[in-house]
Amino acid sequence: MHQLDFENKLADISKGRIVIEDSQIEHRDKEEDNIYKANWKGFEIYAKMGKNDWVENSYSVSTNRNVFEDKTLYENYHKLMESLIRIMDSKLTLEEIDKLIAKGVDENESPNTYDFGYERYVGKDKGNQIRFTITDRK
Repeated sequence: MHQLDFENKLADISKGRIVIEDSQIEHRDKEEDNIYKANWKGFEIYAKMGKNDWVENSYSVSTNRNVFEDKTLYENYHKLMESLIRIMDSKLTLEEIDKLIAKGVDENESPNTYDFGYERYVGKDKGNQIRFTITDRK
């Protein structure tokens, strides 16, 4: 989907809570490709760009903030991840999505029952850095 379609879909799925106002497309010389990069409330969202500058259906979110010890940060993180997961698989229930997001920080499993895979990395002190990558399996 196009960059603006992606941003509009995030806003729609989150019922207007996630509005991207700071985004850009960057060229990476080493990889010889383009990436979509956005910032929402301290969370960096990345996606590879496909042909015609369309955002590919795989996303990474990272932050250096401790989302597990601050209620507001965790709520923002949860809403962002919920919305991105819904873009990947709109059939999942809220309960299934909550389980994926709330798994323990050392549980990086990616069940084959979903149309996507995911990988989570949490910094050494379990909170000063988190990166969550969702990859399309189709």
